[in-house]
Amino acid sequence: MPTLNIIKSSHRRDTVNKRLYQGIYNTPRWKKLRKLKLQNNSVCEKCWERGRVTPTAEIHHIVPFISDIDLAYDYDNLVALCVECHKEAHKKLRDGIEYR
Repeated sequence: MPTLNIIKSSHRRDTVNKRLYQGIYNTPRWKKLRKLKLQNNSVCEKCWERGRVTPTAEIHHIVPFISDIDLAYDYDNLVALCVECHKEAHKKLRDGIEYR
């Protein structure tokens, strides 16, 4: 039975986190910051480091802002990524590996 409580707690936490993130992503402040980052970085920054040129598709927070809302709006905490690099970043996040 204790396992069920852990799962419920984890599910609840994930739902709260998702609502927080969606709330930030729907603000005019975030949309303006995202647009600025896209204008300044039309090429995926990770691909560029690897010698490839791939269009930017996503703006990713390097450090998740769940513990510090100010990080959500910190331009220096953003990286422009293509779809594949964005998937890689989230996989590393789930695995507890820092993505820089």
